[in-house]
Amino acid sequence: MDTKARVKAPAVRGTSNPVTATSCTGGVAGNVARNLARLGCEVELFSIVGEDSSGEGIRRELIELGIGTASLAASKEQPTASYTAVLEPGGQLYIGLANMEIFEELTPKWADGIAEQLARCGMWILDTNLPGATIERLLRVYRRNATVLADPISVAKSEKLQGLLDAVDVIFPNEKEAAVLSGRKAGTREEIEEAAREMVRRGARTVVVTLGAEGVYVADAKDGRFVGAVPPECVRDVTGAGDALVAGYALGLVTGEEEPVQAALAAASIALETEESVSTEMTRENLRERIENHRKRAGS
Repeated sequence: MDTKARVKAPAVRGTSNPVTATSCTGGVAGNVARNLARLGCEVELFSIVGEDSSGEGIRRELIELGIGTASLAASKEQPTASYTAVLEPGGQLYIGLANMEIFEELTPKWADGIAEQLARCGMWILDTNLPGATIERLLRVYRRNATVLADPISVAKSEKLQGLLDAVDVIFPNEKEAAVLSGRKAGTREEIEEAAREMVRRGARTVVVTLGAEGVYVADAKDGRFVGAVPPECVRDVTGAGDALVAGYALGLVTGEEEPVQAALAAASIALETEESVSTEMTRENLRERIENHRKRAGS
């Protein structure tokens, strides 16, 4: 569950800050799944919720969206994971607070138990809320021919993917995560290019470094390039944009787009315009329209 607390004036440390707060379902893998379901994809979510009202609500919402929940485990010990985002008035993240202990129950033994269901999935989208040993088991033992997209999530959790980049087809780090995964600085444009190239040298097929309002840097074994963002009409909230970007890229791969990064950036643009974690406007029609309008503006 996501709680978003938006401060009414620039946040000040060490004192109370007046906010308006809302709650909705979230989670990186969950948001990607919901975006893909709205985009008309067949999706199964492999995760865990608590045996509480939040978990029950999440399960109902997933079912209503047509997302498979047969492999959604329930914990008797831990509450459903939660994330609290404190947002500046312009929608930028001030601080994020995560209660994710429940994911420690998703052990390598759990990975063994879902192997048969996973074998039916041609594409995996993995986040690093999973324990490191579980990620390694999934990628080294059960991956087979699946296309794997990975979101490092945070600087600390991105370390779980070190040594596993050769089992990842597309990875989506931000600049700080790219520095961890490459062992190099990633501040300037030149440093970002070199960090991405190093991740490719370490085995990643494609690296998409997310750069916020500046867009992304995409690198593979052939070349690398900066791709500008698709500007939204307004920015209401940034917290779901990265998840939408991953979903858009996945859709681009599934549908055989020559440039899946364009679908990724268009999806992120749509997500920025809502305060919800997943936009109700996330449809293939709106995605195509956003891409075409951006191409026309860029051409003019």
